[in-house]
Amino acid sequence: MARIHAIIFDLGKVVFDLSFDRVFRSWAKASSQKFEDIKNKFVFDELFNKLETNEISVSGFRTTISKRLGFNLTGADFDRGWCDLYLDPYNGIEQLLIDLKHKYRLVALTNTNIIHNKVWRLKYAGILKHFEKIFSSHEMETRKPEEKAYRIVLNYLQCKPAETIFIDDNADNIMGANKLGIPTILVISQEQMRKELQKFKLLN
Repeated sequence: MARIHAIIFDLGKVVFDLSFDRVFRSWAKASSQKFEDIKNKFVFDELFNKLETNEISVSGFRTTISKRLGFNLTGADFDRGWCDLYLDPYNGIEQLLIDLKHKYRLVALTNTNIIHNKVWRLKYAGILKHFEKIFSSHEMETRKPEEKAYRIVLNYLQCKPAETIFIDDNADNIMGANKLGIPTILVISQEQMRKELQKFKLLN
């Protein structure tokens, strides 16, 4: 196995927790609709993907989602709900990043959008400072598991695929990295992630 020089982290459900149920509850409260109705109608489809690659405007996204869900919220109420998904960083994750960055370059690769970006970069600023660079899909205009997303990160690092490790909680994103020859860790739990890092001899 090649010597590892850099570790590429996903953020949501790896570094910090999140829940889209909080989004649906916020929208339900603001629109006087039922949480279950909004949750059942919302689909993570091509429209969602286009927001994450900056192929659709924020206003266009708000309008289309509002029509699908049958409500007419103000932009502020829509965005407030849309950004209500973020929870706390996982216990011990900051110390893990501190330990790892003594030996390896740490970067993050996240699928996100311009609305969310304004919130999580501030909310988690203290822990995000441990990453050399954060690659966001809406800024790159490509998202995991598209090959281009991984290539941009590898080009920045000037590393071969086998000289990096990619950590993500999404199986499709893991497969996308594997196709390029990037070793991966599919995160199921924080404890399991640490055990996998130990197997790669990246952590004592």
